[in-house]
Amino acid sequence: MTRWERSLLRLLIVFVQLVGILILVQCAFNTERVYEVNNWDEKDETVDDVIKDVIKLDTVKRVDDWPYGIKFAVWNVVDIPKSFDEGWLQTIEKLIEPGCNIVDIGANTGDTPLVLAVAAKGGTVVAFEMGTAIDMLRVNKRLNAHLKIDIHHYAVSNTTGTVHYENNKKNIFGDSSGTEEITSNTSSQYEVSSVRLYPFLLEYYGKEFVDNICMVKIDTEGHDAVILSDMDPKFRPRVLWVEWYLLYQFYDWDNAILEDDDWCTQGSASLFDIPHSLGYQVFSPSMPLRRVPGCQTKHFVSDLLLLKNEFVKTIGDKLDNEPEIHLEGERIGPPKF
Repeated sequence: MTRWERSLLRLLIVFVQLVGILILVQCAFNTERVYEVNNWDEKDETVDDVIKDVIKLDTVKRVDDWPYGIKFAVWNVVDIPKSFDEGWLQTIEKLIEPGCNIVDIGANTGDTPLVLAVAAKGGTVVAFEMGTAIDMLRVNKRLNAHLKIDIHHYAVSNTTGTVHYENNKKNIFGDSSGTEEITSNTSSQYEVSSVRLYPFLLEYYGKEFVDNICMVKIDTEGHDAVILSDMDPKFRPRVLWVEWYLLYQFYDWDNAILEDDDWCTQGSASLFDIPHSLGYQVFSPSMPLRRVPGCQTKHFVSDLLLLKNEFVKTIGDKLDNEPEIHLEGERIGPPKF
């Protein structure tokens, strides 16, 4: 190779390097511009703009005003009224630290994650919903951009894979024994991916985020015990809030025969035995703080508040003499016929 050929080769290499640098700069510039435009769009979208857009949806009956600047879109296939549960908020605020993260499994159309997001005071609510309410949940997140809510369309269980979602059974109270809001206008059968809670959170959010989770709320129509039993030993939030499934009070659900007042059904027993094995104590979901005596039918309450043993020791008797607070629609004692 001659000296002239070597010089030409060097010039060619320099030219290729310069072209590469220009391409990288252009890509970075385009990416920055897209990011800026997206942010500008979000900032320009006012609440009124969102409401005008949302109210046009066939699935939305109306948009209600709730406390704390919340807008709540009402699903047009729902007969069960929903409202902001101030009693639930006040109870949670006495148990968690501002800025912590919260997990909501069974977030439905958004009434519970919105309350939890207010309680978190800047923390993030991780909302799981496997059912057909997922679309309304997304609508309500959009209406409340000032609250930090992440939505995941997954079923939470003790295994990963695919589960079949079906909801077409009506119970003796006239609502469904699943999500409670399925009608002929809504597809109630499909498949959805399932995840295990702790591995998913760790992979998606990272250890620092997971270590800042202070509460997990579970309302999965009888699957709560399965999720609890799969909790990793390294994952122990101070507060667990679970549903005491109404069907667990019945000896024969199909014929509406209640279990004896002094007996525990297998399902009810699991909601006490599993938390105890995980290091939690079982309380009534109200103030002042009171333990639930046992799983017998006569002690039924619609939700159970599970507090970590170490946390119970820390608070001592501080919450034993609080003013009385109850949840909206709270069921106490077995159903009456």
